[in-house]
Amino acid sequence: MSDDIGLPAPTALLKEFSVADMDEVVKSMAATRVVIDRKSELPEGARITSATAHGASFWTQTARLDVVLLDSSERAYFLKVAKEDVGKGMLMGAESFLSCESHKGRLNMESEYESAKLLHSFSSNGLPEPVAFGTYSSDPNTHFYLCAFIDMAMRIPDPAKFCSILAEMHRNSMGHSPEGKYGFHVTTYQGNMPQNNGWTDTWEEYYVRGLKDFIKQEQAVQGRSEELEELLVPFFEKVVPRLLRPLEWGETKIKSCLLHGDIWYGNIAERTGTDEPIMFDPAAFWAHSE
Repeated sequence: MSDDIGLPAPTALLKEFSVADMDEVVKSMAATRVVIDRKSELPEGARITSATAHGASFWTQTARLDVVLLDSSERAYFLKVAKEDVGKGMLMGAESFLSCESHKGRLNMESEYESAKLLHSFSSNGLPEPVAFGTYSSDPNTHFYLCAFIDMAMRIPDPAKFCSILAEMHRNSMGHSPEGKYGFHVTTYQGNMPQNNGWTDTWEEYYVRGLKDFIKQEQAVQGRSEELEELLVPFFEKVVPRLLRPLEWGETKIKSCLLHGDIWYGNIAERTGTDEPIMFDPAAFWAHSE
């Protein structure tokens, strides 16, 4: 199985979901009350009619949840489920990068929830509305993220339409970062890689720290490279200051805006029936306005 772009789907991670799984999500939601607002919860009296595996993910299990409301209308939700601590961080977010590193595994659903919640506030048509996140009350090692279900075709959207939505989100969010700083209030993830989102006053500081952290993670997996380490010295000491530091001066001073944080062809698609662009799986942070 593969999508229209040719990306192999990680079928080994797919499993059948049962209505019992969904009942557990509903119970956990009621216990944690961690939602955007009360209206975003599964409506009272909603009857779950089906829960089926849907889509594919390298890090989580995914499913579609169909419910019937008291007025007999139907509604669908998209569910992600992840195990252990990394799953919790990916879907919920780590309170700090240090806690993420020292407890790697307890930290990934709030990450997506917090990212999607803020992005959706600036671009309601740009991505599915997040509904809730939490931990199974019967299993503290199982964590979930719930959002509105969007029927989508996994193909590259029209570039002009997609860039228009992305630009709208950046434009609407500009000037809303806390004290104009760069970063994010929780650690977010690109796949299973945590991003150090601690607040900084300048884009240069955030960029340098983030890139160095990614290099450390790469070295931990691939080993050190003497050639790369030699190149990084003049890059950080000369190239970065010359290109980024002037962005903090006078008329060239930039304003931070909210980024999706993980845009690639696997995280964008078209809405079925309208061909309008949609993005998902964010790892948001306040960053360079361009």
